[in-house]
Amino acid sequence: MLKRDNDQGTDNMSGQEINIPYLSRLLPGYIAEPLNGRKPGVVVIGAIFGVDDDIKAITERLAANGYPAIAPNMFWEDAEDTDVLPVSPEGSERGRARAARVNRDAGVAYIAAAIETLRASPRCNGKIALQGYCFGGPFMVQASARLDISAGFSYHGSYVEKFVSEFGQITCPVQFHYGDNDAVAPMEGAVSVVQAACADRHDAEVFIYSGGEHSYMFPSRAGVYLEDAAELSWQRTFELLASL
Repeated sequence: MLKRDNDQGTDNMSGQEINIPYLSRLLPGYIAEPLNGRKPGVVVIGAIFGVDDDIKAITERLAANGYPAIAPNMFWEDAEDTDVLPVSPEGSERGRARAARVNRDAGVAYIAAAIETLRASPRCNGKIALQGYCFGGPFMVQASARLDISAGFSYHGSYVEKFVSEFGQITCPVQFHYGDNDAVAPMEGAVSVVQAACADRHDAEVFIYSGGEHSYMFPSRAGVYLEDAAELSWQRTFELLASL
């Protein structure tokens, strides 16, 4: 089992719900900030279930290590389902349905609004990284291609292979983390496409974790969470963040 060497505990950070200014409205989200210091900020784009406890814990882990982090609710404008969904067959069905209804350009605009809020934090040094989990993986790609981003990370990204046409516009280093037993992002036809798109880029890395299933990064997912793979993913993430 990998030791969590990077972690500094949670006594040196605070987390809270936040309203992110977006046009003339307020986009709900969650922000976690270290109590001192200045490092790159991280926008966390979560899965189809919304800004749930898993996503909040990720922002808090980043903040505990000195990186202010914000997670916007990507479904706040959905006509049917705006709230956190349960991790269940019904929740998955509703989550997939609302994910298909998200306007891609609007989603990137939500991320841009979250970036502006994060850059205003005294704990952010102005640089921004993106993390995309599952549903958030393609948005990491699109936002990295269109916005001023210093690094991008995708973890078991769903359908990232459909957005490889935007890879050419990405100028920052990126990492893609996949399990080799992911039914949503299978090695053939999904991961292989991402690997091919990254083959000629010195600043793009694709990491494969033996036995990893979809959502292997989330500790709450009993039977799916793969601790050694998750911790190695975090280790590689913190190494790149530290280099920014």
